[in-house]
Amino acid sequence: MYIGLDRSSQSSTLYCLRHSFKGEGGAWHSKDLFELGEDPENFIEYLDERAFYISPEVEQALAEQGIKYEYSELEEVFWPFIDPFIRQTLEAFGGLEGRKYRRPKRYSRDKLLKMQGSIHLFDKRRFIFLKYLQIDTDSLLQRPLPFLNQLLEKSRDEIENMFDLMELDLKPWEMRGYLYAIFGLPERFAPRLSRFIPEVQDQDMMDSYFLDELCKLNRDASYIDQGARPAGAVWLHPYLRKYLFQYFDSVFRGPRPGRSFQENQNRAWRPSASASDTNELNIMDLDLETFNRMTEKDFIRHFRKMAQKLHPDKGGSHEKFIRFQQAFNILLLKKKW
Repeated sequence: MYIGLDRSSQSSTLYCLRHSFKGEGGAWHSKDLFELGEDPENFIEYLDERAFYISPEVEQALAEQGIKYEYSELEEVFWPFIDPFIRQTLEAFGGLEGRKYRRPKRYSRDKLLKMQGSIHLFDKRRFIFLKYLQIDTDSLLQRPLPFLNQLLEKSRDEIENMFDLMELDLKPWEMRGYLYAIFGLPERFAPRLSRFIPEVQDQDMMDSYFLDELCKLNRDASYIDQGARPAGAVWLHPYLRKYLFQYFDSVFRGPRPGRSFQENQNRAWRPSASASDTNELNIMDLDLETFNRMTEKDFIRHFRKMAQKLHPDKGGSHEKFIRFQQAFNILLLKKKW
């Protein structure tokens, strides 16, 4: 069971409680169980700053459909949507009340290799980078890794919603390496020793390779057709659309041959030549005095808190979120200086 996004909605961000199930042909699919609207937190009832429960309305809907589950599983599903202050308080006391540590089942190397043979390469690259934050994943991709078992027995939709949450923990400066690694771009620049450093590659070649890999993945039946929700579009599947936006709108805006140093600086850090520090501070909801008092860590913490609210997956505007990221990059550079 998991909380998924309605990616076909164009007007607002809607959530739904879903679960994955195996179809007659052995493929995994997803089924809607309960509509959660724009904010799943509306179905969390708080008793005090250390206790909560899930609305009986949700449990009743699951019971009517004959869904078998443990209540602790339901709490875990709603955990990311709990009030941050209460979640932080609970984490200080060991997380969810009554949650027991479950020792992962051990398998032999051969058994793991067989079990993980069905996991898509794109999913492996994403999970490995998010765990280790390293671009060179070649050696790890050849090994059976126990944590990859979390990708088993899940529909494509559940896997994508799982990565949506995991990617929220990526810092803005880590996104470049993430996109470079998960689309296998180092392989395109082999056998160069610099293939694991995206900053030194030819930008036009990298753009071309990225689009090629993105389109191949969009046509890959072993990725899209295994439990994916209907796309509702004939071009790029919603699962992949976010990566296109991240790549061209906010991440890969670095120097290009033929431009002066100043032109490259403007392109890398400033959305327009007339942008002022006041504009960036307003976007970050800060005044100059508060910003000057902040340490670099305080500023990054402020960014992450705002990003949770403004992210498109939380109902925010994509264009405003891109502008928000750009403002953060400009002001962070000034903090480092």
